[in-house]
Amino acid sequence: MSKTSNIRLTVLSCLVLVSLVIGVFVYSIVSPKELTKDEYKDLKFYELSAPRQLTDFRLQSGTEVFKQTNLLEKWHLVFMGFASCPDMCPMTMAKMKKTSNLLAERNIQLRDKINFMIVSVDPDRDTPELIDRYAKSFDSSFIGVSGDIGTIYTLATQLTLPFVPVVDSKRTDYDMDHSMNLALLSPSGRYYGFFKSPVDPQNMVTVLESVLTYNR
Repeated sequence: MSKTSNIRLTVLSCLVLVSLVIGVFVYSIVSPKELTKDEYKDLKFYELSAPRQLTDFRLQSGTEVFKQTNLLEKWHLVFMGFASCPDMCPMTMAKMKKTSNLLAERNIQLRDKINFMIVSVDPDRDTPELIDRYAKSFDSSFIGVSGDIGTIYTLATQLTLPFVPVVDSKRTDYDMDHSMNLALLSPSGRYYGFFKSPVDPQNMVTVLESVLTYNR
């Protein structure tokens, strides 16, 4: 091999090495960081020591049945509120909308891995059609679910999102006492962890990028 060929080979090898180094560097910057449990807590996310299986349930979203199997294959961020809530619920839904938008801007593939949903704690006033329209008034991809109060209460208990049921009230302007935390469910339909209220969209995106990238 000639001296010129050796020089060319050396230069080519150096270029390949430099390209690899640059690629690794760029990947380390662009790819989400895998957070520790302590870092999650600093961002007000609490990961369960072991994901918790939910019992089967049957509710309704719009005109469609919504069951435990509907939670499979995608992550779900769940808020339990009600459509006639004057302030805190729409504020939380708006934060979920911002979280959805930020996640899509940063990584559309990760955004496609998660659904955002509200389960009504007020089924006496929130029909499945009404709560689904309410959810979609914030984002057309959002899911609204309602149904039997007993089923909803059991689900809320399993997700540690407690509320005080109001059944057959003679008033129509009553308020609801309920948790403002958000539950995160894994693609296996298990309760994975929760965001403690008040939530911050930027912090939620940082957490979701880590969880959705490094967990299944």
